[in-house]
Amino acid sequence: MKKEKVLNGIAACEGIAIGKVFLLEQGENLFFIPIKKISKEDIKKEITRYKEALELTKKQLIATKERILKALGKQHADLIEAYVSILEDKLFTRDVIRMVEEQEVSIEYALSNALNRIIQMFEMSDDEYFKGRSTDIHDVGRKLFRNIIGKERKSLEKAKPGSIIIAHTLNPHDVIILKEKNCRGFVIEVGTKTSHVSIVSQGLGIPSIVGLRGITSEDIEDDDEVIIDAFKGMVILNPSAETKKKYNEMHRRLLEEKKMLTSLITFSSETIDHKKIGLVCNIDTPKEVESVLAVAAEGIGLYRTEYQYIDRTSLPSEDELFNDYKYVAERMYPYPVTIRTFDIGSDKLSKLGLEGVIPENVPALGLRGIRLAFKYRDVFKAQIRAILRASYRGNVKIMFPLVSCIKEVEEINKIVNEVKSELTKEDIYFDKNILIGVMIETPSAALICDIISQKVDFVSIGTNDLIQFTLAVDRHNENVADLYEPLHLSILRMIKNIVEASHSNKKPVSICGEMAADVGFTKILIGLGIDEISVPPSSVLKIKRVIRSTSLSEAKSLVEEIFSANDYRRIEEIIKKERHKI
Repeated sequence: MKKEKVLNGIAACEGIAIGKVFLLEQGENLFFIPIKKISKEDIKKEITRYKEALELTKKQLIATKERILKALGKQHADLIEAYVSILEDKLFTRDVIRMVEEQEVSIEYALSNALNRIIQMFEMSDDEYFKGRSTDIHDVGRKLFRNIIGKERKSLEKAKPGSIIIAHTLNPHDVIILKEKNCRGFVIEVGTKTSHVSIVSQGLGIPSIVGLRGITSEDIEDDDEVIIDAFKGMVILNPSAETKKKYNEMHRRLLEEKKMLTSLITFSSETIDHKKIGLVCNIDTPKEVESVLAVAAEGIGLYRTEYQYIDRTSLPSEDELFNDYKYVAERMYPYPVTIRTFDIGSDKLSKLGLEGVIPENVPALGLRGIRLAFKYRDVFKAQIRAILRASYRGNVKIMFPLVSCIKEVEEINKIVNEVKSELTKEDIYFDKNILIGVMIETPSAALICDIISQKVDFVSIGTNDLIQFTLAVDRHNENVADLYEPLHLSILRMIKNIVEASHSNKKPVSICGEMAADVGFTKILIGLGIDEISVPPSSVLKIKRVIRSTSLSEAKSLVEEIFSANDYRRIEEIIKKERHKI
């Protein structure tokens, strides 16, 4: 009898899944091919074989795109365009063929050599985005390789409902099939939280673990029992009776909690003493609007627009942007939709053909957000035009990321007014009274929020960046991750100061980020005076439960108690005690 074994990977989409293994493929590595010399006479035949496989792979990807389009919408389907673009890269179209011609080697060897070289280069990068792209290269390479050698992969179509898929890798199409087959989750060896397969799994709500190296080389067979704990990033192979009992109970409680939370949908998000707290959602793509409506959120507090710009080889047109924004605004009407202009690094825009981009050692502190927007003013103005055009029904707000000084806020207002004048001259209708806000994510902006809030209609605190910039802690760095502390006294004081400074100018304050979505912090945020909390749709009802079970006076007393405690141990005790009440 096999013993229980616990493995750790990266949680791509949170949840608990209990089921039986469907082993899609074991740890074979198609990319390590021994060198094989060919005769000059065979070169043409090898190249023909390669070109045929290349075209077949493109056709398969286009078919995949159509399937994803129906299941998830255009935004996710566009990810497949990136896969097609990879196949059109010179790595595949020129370099591989040249190696066959010049070195007289088999197409399998030439392709494996090229793929290993490029994958290794991406994996050595410190940039999370580039690491994610190595997974994409790997996925496309495997598909192409299989078409060259004529090897069929075990079909996902044979997976039974309730299965948990274990594989070296999956592609977005596989995840669609997985959902259609009612599989409960998946675990793969490659990938990051930002890779395409992770994005699709999050969109479909499938518990999943990625980046678990060596999982397919374990002693695993079809129908072995397995548990995914995608809250902790754990995979439990051959769970003991005690472990199964524990997770079955946990799963039962999650289902009960979900049922109980669903009963809160029709209730407002107000405290026991009737203080209304706005409860809105974060989204990345138009498709997610349905999830927002399903939990009866009061609007969208943060529509991140980055996915319209990444994983493509050309800039989105103004009409493309407008159509997405219009869809979200109309679908959410009359509830408000706050659209944030793009917050991406220069490395992402460089892929769209823009010139003048210089590689950066620390992209998070470099040319990104509003700084990048000012550098590429035409790109920025096109997005503002699209947002203003979509505001015609009066429920759209516009928000700008990563401001750090008053000069930037004044420049933002100047550009918005320029675009308004252009649209007016073109006789294009828009909301002339559209509300304009900024994200407070830098300590410099937080310290002068009393001045900044005079020049905008609202402010939103972006906790993820604000915390890491204030504490000088890279939250993705394992060496210092334990120092990333949302309840550090400096962070709480900073939030309090932002709220008080903004309220003195009669401007509302919202908050977003991981801190906002953690129910353990909700009571404290209420006590700090936050007017609106913006969270993922999956967190709305959990946050609403906490709001409705506390009072404003109680929340304020908690914050006062924390601020009066100078010893961090005492603060930890206070917070720990409160968490036990939830």
